[in-house]
Amino acid sequence: MALVTGKGQRWRVRAAQVFLWALIGLTLFPLLAVVSISLRPGNFATGSLIPSEVSFEHWQLALGIPVRHADGTVTPPPFPVLLWLWNSVKVAALSAAVMLLLSTTASYALARIRFRGRRQLLTGLMLMQMFPAVLALVAIYAIFDRLGGAFPAIGLNTHASLVLAYSGGIAMHVWTIKGYYDTLPTEIEEAARVDGAGTWTTFWRVLLPMALPILG
Repeated sequence: MALVTGKGQRWRVRAAQVFLWALIGLTLFPLLAVVSISLRPGNFATGSLIPSEVSFEHWQLALGIPVRHADGTVTPPPFPVLLWLWNSVKVAALSAAVMLLLSTTASYALARIRFRGRRQLLTGLMLMQMFPAVLALVAIYAIFDRLGGAFPAIGLNTHASLVLAYSGGIAMHVWTIKGYYDTLPTEIEEAARVDGAGTWTTFWRVLLPMALPILG
């Protein structure tokens, strides 16, 4: 049976559709304007949305490719954008790997191993989250400045120091992963120990595969 709607309801639906299309247009217009400007030859920010002449010289310079003009002159790229992009990808990937390694192992130790000071360490990790990271900028700078004097590879202006600085903010990850570890049954690990598995084997072969949902 077809639904019958009143005229007022149809007008409200039409008005909502018009509003949403207008909102989409306002959202996409700046993006289209930026793409249009990037395809215009020279440094012209004014003009129609559809350029009369299409040039990829700005894209070439952004990708680090020199531009050869019709008169034979060559414009070198002003910035090593591809190098910056590669550095960002490299630092992000290494930081993620180090954070994953530290957070999973630290969470396992706090969730399964009983040792003196465990409760105080958990409380300290929770208290660290109460303060914004910007408060530690001066201290982090001083630490890497001192470390650079003894170990230049992890001093200031190095990728290693940046990876270590990014990898330090794992307190929240440790708490989150520990909470997930606590929900997993310990009987599976005990069965693995009965079969001769050590602490590391139990973590790597048994607990970590079960923790993939919280790590994904």
